[in-house]
Amino acid sequence: MKKINHHLCFLKTGKLSLNIFTILFISFLFIPRVKAQAPQPGVPESPEKIHFRQLFTQGNLMMSENFIDSALQTFLVLYPLDTSDANVCYFIGQLYMLTEAHKAQALPYLRTAARRVNDKYLPDDPYEKQAPPNAYYYLARAQHLNYQFDTAIDNFIKFKNLLELTDTRRKDIDYWITCCNNAKGFVESPTDCKVVNLGDSINSRYPDYSPVITADEQEIMFTSRRPNALDSTKDINGRYYEDIWMSYAKPNMQGWTTAENLGSPLNTPGNEATISLSPDGQELILYREGEQGNGNIYASKLRGYQWSYTQFIDSANTGIVNGSSWNPSACLSPDRKTLFFSSNRPGGLGGTDLYEVHIGDDGKWGDPVNMGHTINTEYDEDAPFMHPDDSTFFFSSKGHNTMGGFDVFMARENPDGQWGHLKNMGYPINTPDDDIYFKVSADGRRAYYTSTRPGGYGERDNYEVFFKDPLPVQPVAVLVGYIITPDNGGRLPNDITVVSSGVNGSYSTTASVNPRTGKFLQVLRPNQNYNISINTQGHKVFNQKFFLPSDSSYHNLSRAFFRTKIILGDTTNVFVPKGTMLASSNTGKVAGVKMTGRMLLNNDPVEPLSNMPMLLLDDKGHVLKTGLTNSDGFFSFDSLTPDNNYIVKADLKDSKLKHLKQLYLLNSNGTIVRNYDENEKKAYLYHNLPTDLTSLPELAIAHPVAVAETANNTADETPTVSSANNPDFTRYFGYNTADVSANDAGFSALIDKIASKAAAGSVHISIQGSASKVPTTLFSSSNKSLASSRSKTTKDVILDALKAKQVDISKVNVQLESAVKGPNYEHDAKDESKYQKFQYVKVYVR
Repeated sequence: MKKINHHLCFLKTGKLSLNIFTILFISFLFIPRVKAQAPQPGVPESPEKIHFRQLFTQGNLMMSENFIDSALQTFLVLYPLDTSDANVCYFIGQLYMLTEAHKAQALPYLRTAARRVNDKYLPDDPYEKQAPPNAYYYLARAQHLNYQFDTAIDNFIKFKNLLELTDTRRKDIDYWITCCNNAKGFVESPTDCKVVNLGDSINSRYPDYSPVITADEQEIMFTSRRPNALDSTKDINGRYYEDIWMSYAKPNMQGWTTAENLGSPLNTPGNEATISLSPDGQELILYREGEQGNGNIYASKLRGYQWSYTQFIDSANTGIVNGSSWNPSACLSPDRKTLFFSSNRPGGLGGTDLYEVHIGDDGKWGDPVNMGHTINTEYDEDAPFMHPDDSTFFFSSKGHNTMGGFDVFMARENPDGQWGHLKNMGYPINTPDDDIYFKVSADGRRAYYTSTRPGGYGERDNYEVFFKDPLPVQPVAVLVGYIITPDNGGRLPNDITVVSSGVNGSYSTTASVNPRTGKFLQVLRPNQNYNISINTQGHKVFNQKFFLPSDSSYHNLSRAFFRTKIILGDTTNVFVPKGTMLASSNTGKVAGVKMTGRMLLNNDPVEPLSNMPMLLLDDKGHVLKTGLTNSDGFFSFDSLTPDNNYIVKADLKDSKLKHLKQLYLLNSNGTIVRNYDENEKKAYLYHNLPTDLTSLPELAIAHPVAVAETANNTADETPTVSSANNPDFTRYFGYNTADVSANDAGFSALIDKIASKAAAGSVHISIQGSASKVPTTLFSSSNKSLASSRSKTTKDVILDALKAKQVDISKVNVQLESAVKGPNYEHDAKDESKYQKFQYVKVYVR
């Protein structure tokens, strides 16, 4: 077969290339036309041929006008009339290749087309029964998408051999051959992960894409082209307009709530799409289509439950980012000092490139800088995402060593500020089709993104990736806090900020508190001591030090975040809502007496009620003061009138503490003096209390509880397993606790590792329990007993989990160790950051 002419065009790879619809239309216009094979003179056409000719002409016209779905349905009507018609099969194959979700269905039709190729092909002739040489190209593309890489390469080469040596399309063929070879390697050595569709609460039969998620993974927003009750209009191509939708995580991460359209002002009658979401979910960066077909980047902020009207992301320096170019994606760095965005502005390396803009302390924006050859290629790059660790960068590209279409890539920033070696995230994350909008969780164990792959609900779906081993991101943890008023129902001030600063001055971050929900969120670096302060109306109303470890004690269901609830001490002048009656002190008396008590939860084992809100009320039920129990369950209220009686209210919001029979109140001497006498909505009340709780008689109980210890116990601190080895599981504890759960972060992975080793032979487990030198008030009044209890409890939970997996326990050898560690106690138990790092259990598997 002779070399084919240049006017036979085919699909290009870059967005700057001509639109595929335009390419096809131009190819038809420039192919030399030969008069169609008209019926013989005097011989009338049969009704069947007239019908066929009319449908063919109609389908051809609809295709040239880019009405792909209508054209496809028309040619599918023609196909049963003659299943051997290579030309009809060629049209059907092309049209399937132009869909988002049904490309794979092109393959059988293109196989038929490629069997009957003719270089004298007549594209507009309804009686043409053969296909053009381009059929080899489209067949190869379909085989590539169906993971038939070797046969795809054969057909790409067959098509390439038909081209002149000077034909520029040879470069495109080489590109796709390289994609096939890349794909073969990735499929043969897959990434150890699981890709899961996010389900019909998120996805639909319409295109759903570009998920963005809060750092605690409790809220997800995404873009959808589905109809909704507010607007069901369609664009010129018959598609619903893009809108922004939102869903919330169900309790215990058991799926997502049914997504809801966020409505105005985020959504308009035009196209809006999610781009990036701040870690606390209070600032959204979105894409909005311009009147001239360009697209620009906007921002909106959450004010309580209402999103603000959008404004240009670069409103402080208009024109730095937005303008006449197309800017489809962006993200801010965690410190909000750099904006990464994609653009097809002039001067790039090709297609859409990634750029960065630095924002000064004065709020002024610098000039956009192309991220260079390490990141950008002559093809498209898009969808930047900077991980909360501020050094690991993810994006999608049609260049580098892609499998085909957009692939997800990862890059790490070197100490010199340059980007290191790129890593393709591999199969099954990446596929021969588009994989894009990749967002990674704080702990590197999960990711959320959009993929075009078989088995989805619609054209494009959103997916979650579960990695067997976390990605090599720098460790971070997410502090999720809730600030509440003393009566847990009043309105908070609008200007509350939370500042967490590293004690060594190396790191500081500020978060705004949502005034409607009281929620705030911060991304912190672990293994540091922090000082957290809360400020409002020009006053610092809360200040506390704490130590943030890097592992499981602060994880929730294997997610790197922890929660806390704060009632800000005696701050009724700030946090009690207007209209609430406050009790006033008695005139002429000095209110200088202090009430000190302690809360004990009579569970098995007994444990102090730590970090729980405590309220002091007068005899009419008006809130006087608020406080919080410390890690030992102690609380105090200052400046009280000595002759008055009070009500103490323990405001328990933990659902596990819903129906308590005993919640003991102790005095400062450790004597149990009361059980609660009233409960309401998980709040427990103690009435008619004097300021001096030691004046109350001891409460008679069936089983006495040990509540005091003064000795500093020590033990040999030398472990059997070298401390240089990384533990396979770690759990940090508060004071006087030894609980370990199969739901703790990393526990599932620990059990899987033990089970794997036991299947291959014997396995040795070393469990090290540690307690600090802060005197314990439980566990037989011995810190050594506390450390030992942590080891034994961990052993029991491990063995129970192994039995549940039907592991042969006879192959498991467990060694227990316990020690009392850390600095000597200096009556400063409130400084938890000093002692908490020595309160743990660690498990080593060999």
